Amino acid sequence: MEDQRTDLDPGSAGIDGEPSPPETRAARRARRDAVLRRPVLPALATVRRPLAVAATIVLAALLVLALLADPVLLAAGLAWSGIVVAWGWPALHGSSSRFGSSLAIGVAAVLAPAAAALPAEEPFLRLVPVALVLGLVVMFGHQMVRRDGRPRLTESISVTSLGIAVVALGTTWMPLSRQHRASEVAIAGFAGIALSALADLAAGSTRARPWMLPLAMLFGGVGSVVAAAVLGAPDLAPAALVGFLCGAVSHATRRMLSVLPAIASMRAQLSSAAAGLLVPGVVAYGLALGIVG
Repeated sequence: MEDQRTDLDPGSAGIDGEPSPPETRAARRARRDAVLRRPVLPALATVRRPLAVAATIVLAALLVLALLADPVLLAAGLAWSGIVVAWGWPALHGSSSRFGSSLAIGVAAVLAPAAAALPAEEPFLRLVPVALVLGLVVMFGHQMVRRDGRPRLTESISVTSLGIAVVALGTTWMPLSRQHRASEVAIAGFAGIALSALADLAAGSTRARPWMLPLAMLFGGVGSVVAAAVLGAPDLAPAALVGFLCGAVSHATRRMLSVLPAIASMRAQLSSAAAGLLVPGVVAYGLALGIVG
């Protein structure tokens, strides 16, 4: 007798070992809605990562000091943060070619801020695409010379490209250091990111966990307002907006990475912290254009 094809769930079976009836469309919709109402987080996302929190605060403080000193020092600080990303990014995402991925991201991490520091007048980011292209050249060149059969090639390229994108977003902090009023927006953004990292400590609390993003936005706004009050600029309302959004994006970046299996390692947590500082740069840059002009 020929096997009769059914649309049954292969994992479902009745008490007698017989397959249970197919799940109806309404049942699937109800199950999906239940998951959306009560999402099931991986166990890794429910663990506090104090190392990532501390690294975020320390890196943000160092970048603020570099910003106050000189744009070249800020470029060096962003390059260092990018190198930290490059160091742990391939391991964090399980890349099949970790050395090559780290090398390509690291090249872009060093060259992109340097390219943003070179122009003496606007547009300050006009040379950054050249640096990013060199990073892509290293990425594809390494893939061409690999001798291991290039397993999971698409995944390896995707991981490296995403790391280079994180570095590119971080470079947008650089133009803010070239104008006095814009630099105050950047300082407010860094202060908001640093304080918003404290919301990550709520990951271990079942009651506080659903409120982590609002807490990060609140802490970010408070941090930016305090920084603005000390500096005397920007105004408190724009400063609060900078803190809300930069804190939210930074927190979302770290939470997105917190579900990956390798996040328990020190290297991965440092990479996550550095990425959480670089990605909000584009948010601060866009807000500075609106606030300062």
